[in-house]
Amino acid sequence: MTEQTISKDRSASIPGLDPEATPLLGLGIGLTGLALGLRPRLAPLPLALIAIAAALYRDPARLTPNEPGSLFAPADGSVVRVDELYEHRFVHSDCLRVAVAIAPLDVPFCRCPALGSVSYLEHVSGEYRPASDPEAGERNQRVYVGVETEWGPLLLTLIAGPIARRISCRVKLGDRLEAGARIGAVRFGARVDLYIQRDVVRLIATSGQRLAAGITRIGQVLPL
Repeated sequence: MTEQTISKDRSASIPGLDPEATPLLGLGIGLTGLALGLRPRLAPLPLALIAIAAALYRDPARLTPNEPGSLFAPADGSVVRVDELYEHRFVHSDCLRVAVAIAPLDVPFCRCPALGSVSYLEHVSGEYRPASDPEAGERNQRVYVGVETEWGPLLLTLIAGPIARRISCRVKLGDRLEAGARIGAVRFGARVDLYIQRDVVRLIATSGQRLAAGITRIGQVLPL
């Protein structure tokens, strides 16, 4: 399998926006022009469509610090839970779990917390409970992305919320990811859970903390 290196940032059709927003913006611009020509009073409606698309499909460029020993936030949002449990799908070890709730107006992209290769992918169908539900991580539709780093495995779970029921996963097995590289998107309120081996990283993320994906440091790899 050919290995693909996915960098922290890639060019979008419109800078600062997800390329998926392009059709919506084109539709909004076209309808605005039509409304201005026929019914100028209706022009604010397509303009509102443009504004909504711009807000919900934000994809700002981010520069992740070059710090191999640091672990970075996997998503924009608030930490709703930090706990310990055994992870049986990929890490197969006692883990620290950081659960991040992504609000509807947060940037929806999940990013890789550290340099590594995608070694595990699984999509699981399920329910659409609110991200705050303690059982959402095991019952909602979700995508598991396992990344093998030089200091051990980590697992990301992209969990769909009750409004948007589509998870856009943009990596495949064998992809080499830089720290801060985009992994996928979960829109309109969702959650991302990060599992890390308990004895490998000193975690500094705390419940209630606001995070910026690929920017906020949430942990430090312990010396071997």
